[in-house]
Amino acid sequence: MEKITAKHPDSQSADLVAQHIEQLSQLFPEVIKEGKVDIEALQDLLGNYIDTPEERFQLNWAGKSQARREAQKRSTGTLRPCPEESVNWDTTENIYIEGDNLEVLKLLQKSYYKKVRMIYIDPPYNTGNDFVYKDNYSDNLTNYLEISGQDRSLGTNTESDGRYHSNWLNMMYPRLKLARNLLADEGVIFISIDDNEIANLKKICDEIFGEENFRNILLVRRYDKNINTQFLEDGLKSFNTGAEYVFIYSKNSSLRMNPVFRKASEERSSQGYWKGFWNDAERKTMQYELLNVEIKKGQWKWKEDVAKDAVKNYEDYLEKFASKMTIEEYWKSTGSKKKFIRRKSEGNGMNKGVEHWIAPSDKILRNTLWQDVFASKILQGFDVPFNNPKNPDLIYLLIEIAFGDLSQGIILDFFSGSGTTFHAVMQLNADDGGNRKSIMVQIPEATPEDSEARKAGYKTIAEIGKERIRRAGKKIVEELKAKQAKEGALFAEEQKKLDIGFKVFKLDSSNINTWDSSPFNLEGALYNSVQNIKSDRTELDLLYEILLKYGIDLVQPINEHVLAGKKVYEMGAGALIVCMADHVKTEAAEAIAQLWKEVKPTAIDESSKAAINCRVVFKDNGFDDNNDKTNVLQILKQHGIDNVVSI
Repeated sequence: MEKITAKHPDSQSADLVAQHIEQLSQLFPEVIKEGKVDIEALQDLLGNYIDTPEERFQLNWAGKSQARREAQKRSTGTLRPCPEESVNWDTTENIYIEGDNLEVLKLLQKSYYKKVRMIYIDPPYNTGNDFVYKDNYSDNLTNYLEISGQDRSLGTNTESDGRYHSNWLNMMYPRLKLARNLLADEGVIFISIDDNEIANLKKICDEIFGEENFRNILLVRRYDKNINTQFLEDGLKSFNTGAEYVFIYSKNSSLRMNPVFRKASEERSSQGYWKGFWNDAERKTMQYELLNVEIKKGQWKWKEDVAKDAVKNYEDYLEKFASKMTIEEYWKSTGSKKKFIRRKSEGNGMNKGVEHWIAPSDKILRNTLWQDVFASKILQGFDVPFNNPKNPDLIYLLIEIAFGDLSQGIILDFFSGSGTTFHAVMQLNADDGGNRKSIMVQIPEATPEDSEARKAGYKTIAEIGKERIRRAGKKIVEELKAKQAKEGALFAEEQKKLDIGFKVFKLDSSNINTWDSSPFNLEGALYNSVQNIKSDRTELDLLYEILLKYGIDLVQPINEHVLAGKKVYEMGAGALIVCMADHVKTEAAEAIAQLWKEVKPTAIDESSKAAINCRVVFKDNGFDDNNDKTNVLQILKQHGIDNVVSI
């Protein structure tokens, strides 16, 4: 029976360096020598594609190398479950995590690698007053636990600091590197930012996500600020910022984003207009004679048969209906589907007067200028104090871009603040019956002593976020009930399946006393005996640490059984079975084997391989002696369970 120790891969977060070496070995096996990369061999393979440091275009800053290494370091922490702070703990598939997002992102690598459809973050803008995470690269987890346990501010990044921009970049770089790992191949990340770091953010995102995966920068409106007339008389140093920005990067360049629309003006909703029919593409099949115009360069916008039908449609309208109704009225009377093309006699340019008619529309395809959407929105009706909360309407639209008609998937926000992203996900699910899931991460940053939030009883930003989500969920359900009462029982099912709950987890040190997170002392065993479990930790704490370190989804249903008098946990259709009981005998092993046979999938495919290859975990000193341990192991092997470990 294998025993998990401190150096075992299962005892820590994902080994990203090992993953990179494995990926490299699959592409270039000849450059891997005794588990290490032969840089000279790799350079020989790449030949002229090697860039010299003197000529390389890149952004460098103080601490970049450390920040890059930090993204690859493994975490020894855990996430402790908090059912008492959660909503619908037993049924929800949403997650709220309190903790330093750098450590949390490391811990999520195994369970959520390539599983997140969308990431949205609203990080500190580095305005000079923002809190900026002060990472301690020697031991970030211990540093976080010490600071967060003292109920004090985690610090700001002031312009007087000699490394003002470097501090911000050192915070963002490793977090974005880890976030990219979690994005699914079809995933998208949205990042809000203002003028202070927009240039630097673009450069590091190009480096991390790839220039080819940059999609857009959206301009989102800010509220106008009142200015003292005295300043106007004295002249302005700069204009007030009227917009914020949202960066969009995809995981892969082949991804196609889903269109979103804005409401059209009243005039646009009722009237069409004429527009030139030529464009500058060069498809030969779209170069044909139309209304006595033959083009040699560029192309027409529609196929020839469609265009010539549209010419006939307009001729019919002029001949039979133009004296009786407008073209808009005619279009509506014929089912709002006909297309029209005409040629103006005075036309010139590439179109030579050839135009197609754009029909009225109550919506217009959005571009990158979002003047009708505000970046922030005051929390109305929640009685939860928070400065400059993001606008849920904005994030609602971003989710539509990432998901389109897809109703399932995970949305991650690791700077979750007041919980706006979670709110937007719940609202969209309520509106379209979707089942999208949220993972929110927020450091428990202390609220200022004299703030309205502290006066209202909220000691940390995380407390504000959780309460806002609770209240938003209740409000959305109430609105659904009102909709149900008005429009009938059709919406009863939507209300039943709407998930407004969330499981709360908190970042902490391992549940085991013997774990020493110092990189200079890695010789101790991770799990030696039950006495090493910390006195304030529960069996549930230990169970979720096992899930996390084995890469199992934290919302995976956990089924509890009593077998041969021992409590046993089973999840993932038998993918993992855990028994933390004492005095385990062969009767328990027989019962566990029988349970596995009852719950495992009957057909072996990609989705069920994990369950077919069941892993059973015992407490190392849950056996009275080595004979019991050996007998239990042999019985499980006889039943086809080879992956048995003790902790």
